[in-house]
Amino acid sequence: MNGGSTQEPDFSDFVEVDPTGRYGRYNEILGKGASKTVYRAFDEYEGIEVAWNQVKLYDFLQRPEDLERLYCEIHLLKTLKHNNIMKFYTSWVDTANRNINFVTEMFTSGTLRQ
Repeated sequence: MNGGSTQEPDFSDFVEVDPTGRYGRYNEILGKGASKTVYRAFDEYEGIEVAWNQVKLYDFLQRPEDLERLYCEIHLLKTLKHNNIMKFYTSWVDTANRNINFVTEMFTSGTLRQ
């Protein structure tokens, strides 16, 4: 069920790179919700595609408890280690663009029912 691909990335297509330079984000949106956008990205170290999750902080500045909940969810994802749970790789705050970013394993098809 793992949708990771090992194709060669086109580094010129990256629109953003994480602070370590390991992960590059493409402009291709995989999914979008009320407060989060998920982009296709590439892990240059492992050579696999990953999901770059981006949360706009201004969406959470209305209520402090929402921001606290987001931090708790990210912390929980970091601690979970199980074959049936999506892998969490890294997270960081982009203060210049007022985003919280986190990189996870990418699943490209199927549903929880399948």
